[in-house]
Order: sequence, then structure tokens, then C-alpha cells
Amino acid sequence: MIGREAKTVLRNSRQQVRPLRKVCPFCIEGDHILGRRHNPNLIVEVCQLHHVQLTEERLTVGADMKRQRKPIKSVEMALRSLAVTGHANASTITKISQGLEFCAEKLKTLEESDRGGGKQPMKSKRGKRGK
Repeated sequence: MIGREAKTVLRNSRQQVRPLRKVCPFCIEGDHILGRRHNPNLIVEVCQLHHVQLTEERLTVGADMKRQRKPIKSVEMALRSLAVTGHANASTITKISQGLEFCAEKLKTLEESDRGGGKQPMKSKRGKRGK
């Protein structure tokens, strides 16, 4: 039986051979964020691409998705799995907040130029042709 590191290397090599999956609105599936064997009722809908990515990350950090003999070990695996989901959520929220910050800066610049008598945007010359 091979160890966790060897399995990670094997998964990574398989990923390099496989083509990237594209996201479509029809590829949504249920993701057991704590692991189906640890808590079958907690499911979040994600696309196949992100489901594969999250599963790979969970396996990389050692969240074993198999049924555990000891309840404490099952809780440990569920928490490892949940940590990956939390990290993915935090990363997404960071990207959203950076996008909102960029939009806020653009709006602030636009408002300041309107108040300060800045240059108005050039009007189109299309309507003036042929007159």
C-alpha cells in the first residue's frame, strides 16, 4: 500500500495528462463538504471542475474520505475537509473584495472629476456627419 505523498504525486501526474475541464451550467453536482462517509447530509452544489479541485485539495491535506473505525478519526477527517472548503471560500471572498475595491476607486475618480470640472468625455461625431 502506498503512502499519502505517493498518492498525491500520482494524482498530480494524472492531472497533467488530463485535459482541463470546462464549466457549464449543466455540470452542477453535490459536494459533501465534510465527506459523504462522515456527514452525508451536508451538501453544497458546485460545478464539476470545482468539485474535482476541492476533492484533490482535500486528499492532498490528508482528509481521508473512507469510513473511519473510530468516531474521533471521522471528526478529524471531516474537519480537514471543512478546512479546505473554508480556505476556498476565503480565497473567493478576497477576490470579490478586491474587485469591489477596484470598482470603488474607479467611481471615486469619476466623481472627483465631475466635481472638479474635469474634462467631460468626448461626444460621438457620428450624429454630426452629413449636416
